[in-house]
Amino acid sequence: MAVMALALAACSKAPKTVTLDFEGSKWDALIDNPQYGGPLLYGTYDEASYTWKVAQNYTWSDGNTMLEFTGFPESWGSLAYYCGGEAISNYVVADYTGAGSARQLEVPVAPKSGKNFAVHYGSADPTAVSKAVETAPIYPTLKFSDGKERVIKSIDVCLTNYVLNSCINGDGYFGPMGESTALYIKAIGFNASGAATKMSSVKIIDGSDAAAFKAGTKKPAWATWDLSALGEVNGIIFCVYGTDDCYGDYGFNAPAYFAYDNIVVEMPEE
Repeated sequence: MAVMALALAACSKAPKTVTLDFEGSKWDALIDNPQYGGPLLYGTYDEASYTWKVAQNYTWSDGNTMLEFTGFPESWGSLAYYCGGEAISNYVVADYTGAGSARQLEVPVAPKSGKNFAVHYGSADPTAVSKAVETAPIYPTLKFSDGKERVIKSIDVCLTNYVLNSCINGDGYFGPMGESTALYIKAIGFNASGAATKMSSVKIIDGSDAAAFKAGTKKPAWATWDLSALGEVNGIIFCVYGTDDCYGDYGFNAPAYFAYDNIVVEMPEE
């Protein structure tokens, strides 16, 4: 029995990791210009119905990790990035001062590797997220196209310039941040049946960070977010949320964006 156990142990292989880094001409072609109202993310605007419609929904997929984004959800007759989704970008501008929605795809510092990254847009009431996801994933999702469940080990994340300017200087809708104000990202894992499994949250900025950025004692940077605690998932849903003072009469007031890159996925050896 001991010999058999040793033989089985010797045959087992640790899973390899594969990284989605959004580099290459395929990904370059998905970068819109201008950042807001461009043809890829917004298509054309119909003045009669006050809606944006893309000619063909914006989607992308990666053959190495098998991760895919299946497109924007329709909202009030529109099908565009402002409905929520995942856009590819390479816009890097060090000075975030004055950045608003017209600069929604910018980050203040280049990625750890390469030049491309993705920008998530979308928020939801954190008290309602669990119930919504358990019934059906209505928020933009990243999922494995082959239907399998895998471990997403980590992802690099960064503040966008729009979020930084709003939190530090204020933009008429949100900010400057108070001492107790904070913004978070939530990642919700779901299984192949579409049911929510586990969740992980990380703080991206709070009032003390905003004050340090303004004073120049702290610099924006990319950080690695460990998602391995979600376990094996068929995909994840991202949601930006915040403390109570981030909400108003019409919902979430803060810009619901963050940038991400280098998604590391465990690919078990066949």
